[in-house]
Amino acid sequence: MDYEAFLRDFYRLERFGIKLGLDVIADLLCRLGDPQKRFPAVHVTGTNGKGSVCAMVESVLRAAGYRTGLYTSPHLVRFNERIRVEGHEIANADVMRLYDSILPHMQKMAAASPVDHPTFFEATTAMAFQYFDERKVDIAVVEVGMGGRYDATNTVEPAVSVVTRVDLEHAEHLGRTVRRIAREKSGIIKEGRPAVTVDQEAIGEIEARCAQTRSALTVVGRDVRFVRLGSTLEGQRIEVRNGHRHELGIALLGKYQGENAALAFAAIEALRRTGWKVSDEQLLRGFREARWPARFQVVRRDPLVIVDSGHNPPAVKALAESFQELLPGRQAHLVFGAMADKELDAMAGSLLPLAQRLTFVRAGIERAQGAEQLRTVFEQAALRTGLPLPPVTVSPDVGSAVKAALAGLAPSDILMVAGSVYVAGEALEALGAG
Repeated sequence: MDYEAFLRDFYRLERFGIKLGLDVIADLLCRLGDPQKRFPAVHVTGTNGKGSVCAMVESVLRAAGYRTGLYTSPHLVRFNERIRVEGHEIANADVMRLYDSILPHMQKMAAASPVDHPTFFEATTAMAFQYFDERKVDIAVVEVGMGGRYDATNTVEPAVSVVTRVDLEHAEHLGRTVRRIAREKSGIIKEGRPAVTVDQEAIGEIEARCAQTRSALTVVGRDVRFVRLGSTLEGQRIEVRNGHRHELGIALLGKYQGENAALAFAAIEALRRTGWKVSDEQLLRGFREARWPARFQVVRRDPLVIVDSGHNPPAVKALAESFQELLPGRQAHLVFGAMADKELDAMAGSLLPLAQRLTFVRAGIERAQGAEQLRTVFEQAALRTGLPLPPVTVSPDVGSAVKAALAGLAPSDILMVAGSVYVAGEALEALGAG
């Protein structure tokens, strides 16, 4: 079977949906010899910023000479992006080999109890942990898929747990208040292991979990503070203070990356306090070399092309603020697509002031909102807010929309693609940047 045919077969596991709980993944990992117990992890949860924090922490640890694993989701263009060792994506042959190794175990589990068939995410998590064990990583940086306490990744042994800013998301699974969601996410904090978070609305839930587990907590905004010193389209400088001053240069753009960098810095400091060796020079180099695509990513110049994967109202609001900061007084031809379960009205209100033209698209995934429905949402938002509605077009797919928009741009114009991870990934593929 070739790799593309294999992936089509593998993705059929998505029919098993989302199952929050650790019994199935724990059973599967036990059958594999519990590979997740043979490496420590930096475990990262939250609503927005998880991937950027993971990327920066992993880059610093790699700069310090550690053999690193990185597990994130979802991917933008290739499944292989989800599993990396020392910055390199897992090879196609290894993906197929690992799946073949876990398939008999999954079949036995399903034969004993059909409801215990591992989901796509559980299978992928088991493959990642098995790969990290095989490659003998010194430490893995692991992003939670959804929630925390009952997420499949919550089988790792954390050296430090990180909770980024928490907002309303996946309410049907995690709870309908920020405090309830924070309680679920703080379930990754383990007995006696340090934790890092940011001062936020639900800080009390995170502090309560740390008190319960006797975990030392570092809070960005209280114990660690940061100031953004300057930002251009080439990158930004951030001063982080924790009794000492450190000036970090990062290539990641966006106002929100200041907080993410401070969280990553606090996580590295927590590791240092527990014996991990990272020099100041290695720390600075790791931040400088960190990359994470589709977060206000400048893909091209002349004309300027920006791709962003912000997929909920706080992320889209942050995108709008970053655009206005870096490109004051400018507007863009905006290609937008989003998932049907998101708060689209709020996203439209943030994006309308940025749009010189609008093209609506539907990503190639079942949960995506239709392009015509997106047009209606933006029309209603324009009426509600009194903001002007720019000229609108609808495109059959992301790739066609990007190519058509590029063909109509002058060198001084801006194209911005936004709205979801899936739209961003399809755009990067169409632009040859994936």
